Amino acid sequence: MKVIRLQIPGNLLKLVGFAEMFEEIRSVEILKAFQYDQNQFFSLQKIRFKPDTMKDISNEIKNKFNPKNIQILDIKRDEILCIMYQNKASGFFPIIDSGPWAFIFPIYASREVLLVNFISHDDYVANLFETLAKFTESYDILGISNVKDVKKIEDIIGKYSIPFPEFTKKQREIAQYATEKGFFETPKHISATQIGDNFNISASAVNKHLRKVRRKAMEYFFGKYKI
Repeated sequence: MKVIRLQIPGNLLKLVGFAEMFEEIRSVEILKAFQYDQNQFFSLQKIRFKPDTMKDISNEIKNKFNPKNIQILDIKRDEILCIMYQNKASGFFPIIDSGPWAFIFPIYASREVLLVNFISHDDYVANLFETLAKFTESYDILGISNVKDVKKIEDIIGKYSIPFPEFTKKQREIAQYATEKGFFETPKHISATQIGDNFNISASAVNKHLRKVRRKAMEYFFGKYKI
């Protein structure tokens, strides 16, 4: 089985009926799903409103999400944490037929981008990509992991089931060494020159590797954006 992390353009949300919510809402993060079938959805959600748009919370959530039930757990400035029960006759991701695949949470959505994680049987992965390609050709594969490579069962069902950014072996070695030696601390505990000495490369090569690591990490967690 494969675990796949994808970045999908936010305009795909129009096809599943959720694009309108982002007029006042900055982002929605579905942290956990408690029960799911094609029509019913229990979820723990973190909803971030745009500045100065969060007024009558209950009515705003009802208008945007049309929940059958909602329990607000916490409110911090423009952000709320809630448990929501929704029912949608057409399903919540109807563009892909039911099959040997499922979401792994969290899922992040904004007007610009949708970051989703799937677990799928190996033979069904190509079908997933073919189906997505019918609706958008601009999706990005941010990471793919084999479930068989995960050593502990808690890694499969927990946050580490999400595939890591695709660093090269050298990038991973240099980034790990730099982190362990305090390169990213303030003040730095080690210089790029000292890191380079350990790997027999120049300081400029170290900085080039670390810039690529930062970029890949930022794209992995927050998506790719073209300015």
